[in-house]
Amino acid sequence: MSHLVDSCDFIDMLEESAKMRRSVVVTLSGGARFEDTVRDVVTEDGQDFVLFHDHGRYPARDVLDCVWPAPRSESYDSKL
Repeated sequence: MSHLVDSCDFIDMLEESAKMRRSVVVTLSGGARFEDTVRDVVTEDGQDFVLFHDHGRYPARDVLDCVWPAPRSESYDSKL
């Protein structure tokens, strides 16, 4: 059985990007696609917003796809 991807999965990944300072590749509604790190994910008036380092602020609902640009390192060095 496969897992249906929804906005909560993207929010989790974007929050991990902010916490671990790891870049993500994001596709937005309208077709824009970029690689950036997330500064923060915030909720204002019941809506989630993503604050990117170089690309500014977007409503989380505009994120259509979010992937890691490369496999995660199995080393603990980046976590120390």
